[in-house]
Amino acid sequence: MIRKIALSTLAAVVLLFYLPFAAFLHFTTGGELRLPTAGVVVTTLLLAVATAALAIALAYPAAYYLARRGSELEFALLVAPLWVGTLLKAYSLLVVFVLVERYFGLSLWGTPAGVLVGMVYEYFPYALLTLYAAVEKLTEGPINAARVLGASKMQTFLRVELPLTTPGVVAAFVLIFLFALGDVIMPAVLGAGKVYTFGSYVWDLYFKARDILSGGVMSTALAGLSLLATYVVFRTVRYSL
Repeated sequence: MIRKIALSTLAAVVLLFYLPFAAFLHFTTGGELRLPTAGVVVTTLLLAVATAALAIALAYPAAYYLARRGSELEFALLVAPLWVGTLLKAYSLLVVFVLVERYFGLSLWGTPAGVLVGMVYEYFPYALLTLYAAVEKLTEGPINAARVLGASKMQTFLRVELPLTTPGVVAAFVLIFLFALGDVIMPAVLGAGKVYTFGSYVWDLYFKARDILSGGVMSTALAGLSLLATYVVFRTVRYSL
């Protein structure tokens, strides 16, 4: 019974995820593809890289604190946004943007900065969970050895703890980068139609241009990039431990 369930699950995964890659080769020779402009690609890549970098920069100190001295309540409060829908978080940020503009004169809605804030807010919990797992696995042996040899707290962190958690940092960066690469909701809501990304382009191919061929090829290409990045992450983590 368990074997049949496992085989059924595997078949479903193959049909729903890997089969489109076979169709990719067929459809690319049967029609004209609508490719995104260079500006769309550059905007998407810059937002994805900035999102991953900022999310990790904010999440690493939080993960370090939670793994060392944090309480369960503090952990729950920081991870809580993970359980709220992306669309709800996007619209709630609009309220924050209105208050920021009213009291500080800074306009974020319809700007790349506003989209970046939303994407960092969206993917921060993923970075936190990934980095928390990496920091929590640190043993006291190398840390105590560095202290005995006269290293300061900062030297111990930079030369011992940070290198040992590098696989977690790499995994978090790739994970968030890929999420941000295909994000649709945050650019649509917070970008107000002025910030056009790869996810927005694929959405328009499907629902405005009705070009299923080009939309499917673009989606499959992004899925292939995700598979490649996942493979790189697994190899990095495996050979760095």
